[in-house]
Amino acid sequence: MEDTSFAYSQATTRTRARKKRRGDEPPLLIDLVDRCKADIESDGWITTCLGLIQGALRKTDMPCPDVLCLGLGSPSSSRVARAQLAFLISSCTMLEIVLSNVSVYDPVFTDADKALFQSFGMRCLPDTDGKLVVERPTILFMPHCDLKLYENILGANWSEEQLARIIFIANRFSDYTDKYVCTII
Repeated sequence: MEDTSFAYSQATTRTRARKKRRGDEPPLLIDLVDRCKADIESDGWITTCLGLIQGALRKTDMPCPDVLCLGLGSPSSSRVARAQLAFLISSCTMLEIVLSNVSVYDPVFTDADKALFQSFGMRCLPDTDGKLVVERPTILFMPHCDLKLYENILGANWSEEQLARIIFIANRFSDYTDKYVCTII
């Protein structure tokens, strides 16, 4: 009688050949930012953005503004933060703003982030709750900030003279006011 029972054959499992990179170091944070810069600079989108910024600078007669960056996020742990940092650096370079005129703060910055900023020549600020008085013409780069931080910055600079020194590169204020009004209602 023929055996009709099921029998397992000598199965061999296929394993994907994985490249084991022993001894390979992960890319340096500065190299990751440089790659993002190269990608951004190869895209025509940045030219459009810089055109808008240059137009605003011409209207306000700000020949050599400082840059204050708040709410960037942690470049060491966020690809989005690295891309925004790359945009900031590329913009400053193309607008001929020296990076020593750039100050940054976010409570999530790690020691690695702070070292990265310092390697670019940027200044890391202490926590001020965003209550920074702008003394010179300044571009405020605020990519991930909440309404409270905008309120603090505007409140600390709430005069015609102070506000005339500021150009915001940020989310649309109407996004916040619309959300705030809906929350109140």
